[in-house]
Amino acid sequence: MSSSKPRFSLSKRSFVIAIALLLTLHIIMGVSLMIMSKNALREQIEQRMLDVANTAAYQLDGDDMKNMTAYDIGSEKYKKALSVLRSFQQNIRLDYIYAVRAENDGTFRYTIDPDLDDPGDFGDVIETTDALLNAARGNADVDKQPTTDKWGTFYSAYSPIFTSDGKVAGIVGVDFNAEWFDSELNSHKALVIIVTMMILTIGISLVFLTHTTALEGENVKYRRELEETLEREQVQEQELGSAIHLAYTDPMTGVKNKHAYMEAVKELDRRISAGEVSEFGIIVFDLNGLKIINDTFGHQEGDRYIKKGCALICEKFCHSPVFRIGGDEFVALLEGNDYNERDELLGSFDRQIEKDLHTGKVIVSTGLDIFDPARDKDHLSVFKRADRKMYERKKFLKSEK
Repeated sequence: MSSSKPRFSLSKRSFVIAIALLLTLHIIMGVSLMIMSKNALREQIEQRMLDVANTAAYQLDGDDMKNMTAYDIGSEKYKKALSVLRSFQQNIRLDYIYAVRAENDGTFRYTIDPDLDDPGDFGDVIETTDALLNAARGNADVDKQPTTDKWGTFYSAYSPIFTSDGKVAGIVGVDFNAEWFDSELNSHKALVIIVTMMILTIGISLVFLTHTTALEGENVKYRRELEETLEREQVQEQELGSAIHLAYTDPMTGVKNKHAYMEAVKELDRRISAGEVSEFGIIVFDLNGLKIINDTFGHQEGDRYIKKGCALICEKFCHSPVFRIGGDEFVALLEGNDYNERDELLGSFDRQIEKDLHTGKVIVSTGLDIFDPARDKDHLSVFKRADRKMYERKKFLKSEK
C-alpha cells in the first residue's frame, strides 16, 4: 500500500505537467504563427498595391505628364491619361487612384484625379510621406503607416511615371482604406486561432481519446474557409494579370509596347553593368510612307499598313522580342539564334523589301548594330548606331524608287 500511493501521485503530477507543457507549446506556436502569417499577408497585400500602382504608371505617357499644366485640362493628352486612371478606378478593387508631381518647393501636387464624386483639384497639395519621396526618386514604395486627409484614412502605394529618357515625370498614387487594410491583416487571426485550437484539441484528444466528431467538424469548416480564401485570391490574381498584360502589350499589333521596351532595356543595362552580357544586337525598323498613306487613304488604311509591317518583322525575326516604340517604329533585341544568324536574316529581309519597292507592298527601313563590350557601357550607344544606319537605309530606299 505504501508503495502504490507515490506512484499514483507521480503519474498524476506527470500528467498535469504534460498538459501544462502542451498548452504552453501551443500558445507559443499560435503566437509565432500569428506573427509570421500577419507579416506574410502584409507583404502580399503591399505587393498587390504596388502591382496596381506600377501597372497604372506604365500605361501613362511620361513625356505628356512631365509638363502638364491646368491649361491642359480637357486636352487630348489629359483625356487619355484620365481614361487610363479611370479604368483602374472602375475595374480594380481600390478606393482612389490619381497622379501627382513633385514641385520645386518640395511639395507634391495633384495633376489628375479621376474620382467622379469628389476629385482633388489640379495643383492641390498632397501630404508628403516617406513612400512618396522614395517614388519621386524612381522607386515604387508603399506606406507602412496610414495617412489621414479630408477623404479619409488610407494606406497608399506610389509608383514613378518615367519619361522616354528614363526621368521621373510624375507619380501614380493608389489609396486603400485603412479599415479594410487592417481588417485584412486581422482576418487571418481567426484562422490562426482556429488552426492552433484544432491542434491543441487534437493533442488533448489524443491524451483523453475523445472529441473525434467535434474535431472533424472543425476541419471541414477550416477547409471551407481556406477554399473560399483561395478562390478570392485567384479572382484577384486574374484581374491583376489581365491589367499587367494590357500594360505591356501594344493593342494594335499585339507585340510588346514602349513600356515593355523600357523595362527590357533597363534590365539589359543592369546585366551589362554586372558583366553578365557579352553579346546582343539591336535592329531598328521604320515603316516608309506611313504619313502619305494616312493623308491619302485615311488612318484606318494606315493602321493596316502598320499591322502588315509588324507581321513582316515578326515572321523574319521570330526568336527575338519585337517592340513597337512609336507610331511606325519597331525595335528587335537580338540574342541566341537570331543574333548568330543576324546577317543572313537581315540580308534576306532587306532583299525582299527591295523587290517590293515598286509593288505597293510594305516598305521597311532597317538598321542593325551589335554590342561591343570594349566601348559600350549601355544599350543606348548600340541603339544610336543602329538608328543612324536605319536612316541611311531609308535614304537609299527612297533613292531607288
